[in-house]
Amino acid sequence: MRESVINYVIQRFCHFERCDINPGNSYKEAISVFLAWTVPAFIFVLWASNFYPEVKLYHDAITEGIGPNLWNVIGSFGFFSFGIAMIFSNHTGPALVADKVLSNAYAIGCLNFGLLSGQWCFLLSTEDLIWWQRGFFGVTSGLLMVIVFFYNFILWYLSFFVKNEHTGKSVFLTKLGQVHLGWRVSIGLTFNLIVSLIFLTES
Repeated sequence: MRESVINYVIQRFCHFERCDINPGNSYKEAISVFLAWTVPAFIFVLWASNFYPEVKLYHDAITEGIGPNLWNVIGSFGFFSFGIAMIFSNHTGPALVADKVLSNAYAIGCLNFGLLSGQWCFLLSTEDLIWWQRGFFGVTSGLLMVIVFFYNFILWYLSFFVKNEHTGKSVFLTKLGQVHLGWRVSIGLTFNLIVSLIFLTES
């Protein structure tokens, strides 16, 4: 019984290929967007912290930029729109909306990451901490930075699943549209349910 169910599922999705989920050279786009947003934000934090520490406007802007609320809301909406795009994969509109929201959320996350990295480097070099405190702070916060980076990168990866510059819809969604509607609704609603539970927990 179990094998028959597995074989049934495999038959429903056997037309998918590895290249449908592998971005390949598209990683260059993710890197370029990351650098375009992260590097200027990083330089701004170091510049403001070292040369204009008394200017409240700069530091208020950095604090507000690092705040995760905007990213959480737009990112959650991006995840939700991705689930809708999977359900209505035969239509181009939901895919375009999901792509724009996910891409913008990724850019905002890169900006936040740049500001956070600048703050991290500035605090790590402070003379108020002794050597072992710097080491502990550096290791633990460094691991958190890696987690934040990959968490934000997921948004870009999901946008890869839905976008195509020429047709407006990715190969993945085109093939998903060949799957029975019941499967698409189940997958999309399950995805959105998980995102909703995470968002409600954060709230």
